[in-house]
Amino acid sequence: MSAASAPVVKPLANYAELRRAGGLMFLSGMSARQADGTIAGTAVSDDGRRVHDAALQLRVILQKVADTLERHAARIDQLVDVTIFLTDMADYRAVNDEYNSWFSTDGPARTTVGVSALPHPDMVVELKVVAAEAR
Repeated sequence: MSAASAPVVKPLANYAELRRAGGLMFLSGMSARQADGTIAGTAVSDDGRRVHDAALQLRVILQKVADTLERHAARIDQLVDVTIFLTDMADYRAVNDEYNSWFSTDGPARTTVGVSALPHPDMVVELKVVAAEAR
């Protein structure tokens, strides 16, 4: 889905999608929440348990980051810093595998933090990113 046709997910509070300061672009935290309120990468198993796919959530989030940057005349390769918040560090390997399909070792600096919860119980990954403005 191109950035022009990607539905923009309305924030749940009053905060900017992106702020520019000092040659940098700071994006507000992004999750896999969709425009209809559902969380991508969430399913219900046959026995009724909620199952979360952290790698799929990360893929959706990174695409949302790319789309957001494109709407602001930037690209995902301008990222300089990424912070990943995970509710379950057991997902670290799967998240790394997905992350590595987007970036090489000369990509952005990165930190991964284990957290006890995110704003919705189906959110298992959230990203906070900073990008450099194009020169």
